[in-house]
Amino acid sequence: MHTTTKILALTGIISALAGTASAQDITKGKSLFYNNTCYGCHGFNGQTGARNLVGTNSPILSTPETFISFLRGRAAFAPMIPSTAMPTFPASAISDAQARDIYAYIKTFKLDSPDVKDIPAYAAIEASAAAPYRPGK
Repeated sequence: MHTTTKILALTGIISALAGTASAQDITKGKSLFYNNTCYGCHGFNGQTGARNLVGTNSPILSTPETFISFLRGRAAFAPMIPSTAMPTFPASAISDAQARDIYAYIKTFKLDSPDVKDIPAYAAIEASAAAPYRPGK
């Protein structure tokens, strides 16, 4: 085997191993999302609940590393009084691999709500609000 061939083969093996080590499992992520009750605030599809995960372009979801940093950074914040803030998730609660799986699952969420113009009830309310106000009618 030529030196160049050996280097390419070794590079391929290293890349494959690195890819395996950082692989994200969407199925595991879904299970973790439910088991950690993430849906309580983020809804079952990430677009309902107290904190939307879809369509916000949040920098927290830009990369798995940013997401993990957010989870870990929150672990240093423990409010003295009950709060509606996101709970803490140190590595002892959710490992980096598990956080990557949750991230992979969250990234499957798609914004599927209809355009406002396509919601008949909203259109009727909007038309009513646009009409001149006439007291007594």
